[in-house]
Amino acid sequence: MAAPAGVLAQSQSISALMPGVLLPESLRGPAEAATGAAIENLPYVSPTDTVAKLLAPGAQGRYDLINNMMNFVTEPLMAADALQPLDLSKVPNWDQLSPYWQSQAVMKDGEVYMIPCMWAYDSVLYNKDFIPEDDEVTQSWGVMFDDRYAGRIAPRDDAYQMITLTALHLGVEEPATMSRSDIKEIQAFLISKKANFRTLWSSFGEAVNLMSSQEVWAMVGWMPMRLALQKQGMNVTNNWPSEGLMTFQNGLFIPKGSQKTDLAHAAANFFISQEYASELAKLMDYGVTNEAVINGFSQETIDRVGYDIFDRGVKTYPYTWPAEMDAWIEAWNSFKVA
Repeated sequence: MAAPAGVLAQSQSISALMPGVLLPESLRGPAEAATGAAIENLPYVSPTDTVAKLLAPGAQGRYDLINNMMNFVTEPLMAADALQPLDLSKVPNWDQLSPYWQSQAVMKDGEVYMIPCMWAYDSVLYNKDFIPEDDEVTQSWGVMFDDRYAGRIAPRDDAYQMITLTALHLGVEEPATMSRSDIKEIQAFLISKKANFRTLWSSFGEAVNLMSSQEVWAMVGWMPMRLALQKQGMNVTNNWPSEGLMTFQNGLFIPKGSQKTDLAHAAANFFISQEYASELAKLMDYGVTNEAVINGFSQETIDRVGYDIFDRGVKTYPYTWPAEMDAWIEAWNSFKVA
């Protein structure tokens, strides 16, 4: 007699690495049932940290499935030959992706290495009770450094994100190509504004609590944080930075060395399913890649969430792996200890 799905999930497992918001509790059960295994989501820090983990000595075989920023991690991981091609015969929901999102898959020599599963933008979340919406500074990354809000601002503890938005604010068109001397200038500016920052946040719950308690009035934040705060009745929205809204798309990929590729493919198949995409959009406000779900969004939802940023011509800046990443990390660490 076959074992029940719950028992099967208990007896097998895969090691995944993805932001916790992409595997909410309401979707864990369906995801594990579809996979036929428990999904152990290992501690996630950032895309930079993910690349470091995958390229660390002895990393092969430690992870089975990754869900991370494609436009950020592709270059270093593909250059290091750290991924294995995906077998689309084991991912039948590939056919449910919109043609546009199929075209965004990472491919090499005719094989798919990363499948897009969601997209989003990061901006400044701010409390309209304290910060005016129609102020020109509010609609820029400059609100993060405005002396009027000293002590009420919370950056994220993330080298890439903070150095990028600072560079954009200071007029750098392509932060990813900055020289080491340019990065030093960004570091100096951040240090000069450090007294304005209440704290650095590093987790979803911490960030939401900082805003809901009104300890801070503005912070670099995510779309699901905005939704969580609005559900609490907070007068919080996001800005549309004139220098460029930071955007990204997450992809699913399997590192070399995984011994559980069949299970990893089954999990990846679920993460692009209509069931998953519909629930993720409802719970987190994230953009998705499943065509049926995309076509089902109401105009009200599109307007509220900002799914139409590209149609509206909002200036964007896609997350991009920097040429001098070690210098970025060094600069951020120097800022933190200054």
